[in-house]
Amino acid sequence: MFSEFNKRGLIRPIVQILFAAIILYIGVTFIVFVAQFENGTLSAVSRPAGVEAFLPISALVGLKAWLGTGNFDPIHPAGLVIFLAAITLSVLFKRVFCSWICPIGTLSEMLARLGKRVFGRNYRMPNWLDYLLRSVKYIILGFFVWFIFLGMSGASAAEFVQTPYNMVSDIKMLQFMQHLTGVGMSVIGMIVLCSILFENFWCRYFCPYGGLLGLLSILSPYKIRRNHKTCIQCGKCTKSCPNHIVVEQASRVWSPECTGCLNCVIQCPVNNTLTFKAPLGLPAISLKTLAFYVVGLWMVFVIIARITGHWESNITLEMYQRILPLVE
Repeated sequence: MFSEFNKRGLIRPIVQILFAAIILYIGVTFIVFVAQFENGTLSAVSRPAGVEAFLPISALVGLKAWLGTGNFDPIHPAGLVIFLAAITLSVLFKRVFCSWICPIGTLSEMLARLGKRVFGRNYRMPNWLDYLLRSVKYIILGFFVWFIFLGMSGASAAEFVQTPYNMVSDIKMLQFMQHLTGVGMSVIGMIVLCSILFENFWCRYFCPYGGLLGLLSILSPYKIRRNHKTCIQCGKCTKSCPNHIVVEQASRVWSPECTGCLNCVIQCPVNNTLTFKAPLGLPAISLKTLAFYVVGLWMVFVIIARITGHWESNITLEMYQRILPLVE
């Protein structure tokens, strides 16, 4: 069964659906949790720690505080754990977080497929505009890195972690999404439309999280490698790459845009011409093995965080009740 899924490239979509289902469950549970403050049933549903995956800036501050003071973030510990897990996966196996786990990445792929069905293809930006727009995510990333890692000391980062606003940043984020203004809805609508027309629009041009993971993924020992002796220059690898990497001309794919989706490996008609491989004679990783590593390593991070007490926030329901009115 797995070999058939491997040939058809269905393993990654299955993993994406699995994580999407988990995220949907977390989202619904968090909405119910927040609603408790309105109806007074404070013990009905517990806060799902996984919602902190949507607080990357808080995780970045938490990382700065941890490195600077040695104290692991007690307010949004799961957010920092998830951030560290994403970084680890990127350093080991390219930007697999983006193509296997991230819900925004999964949604972007769905929108791109919709565009192909409606218009028969996805459009391409002119090369000069593509290069210009790709720099935006690095500019945004540079701002946050400069502001947090260079502009804040470890002590000041630790102080921010304990501020009332950071404590309820997850709830404020939900309230923002629930009460979008016309401007906010227009921006989201524009991003959705562009994602239908241009494959991976948000991820390619504007996601600073993806920009960071892409830069770190350059360190990954595993890269797409092409055997030029057996390559027949059919171009299927390049055509199948969602990130527009010209795989058919590369000996090794170093690009930070590579997300380790292995579409090119699946589409290659000549066995062992394209492989996801590390140096020093280590064996190539198949789609099935990569799926095992991605899911397995993610579970290891979560399990260790739970065992060591670095998963659940130390904010009590009573603290939420007391703090929320202060940041309205």
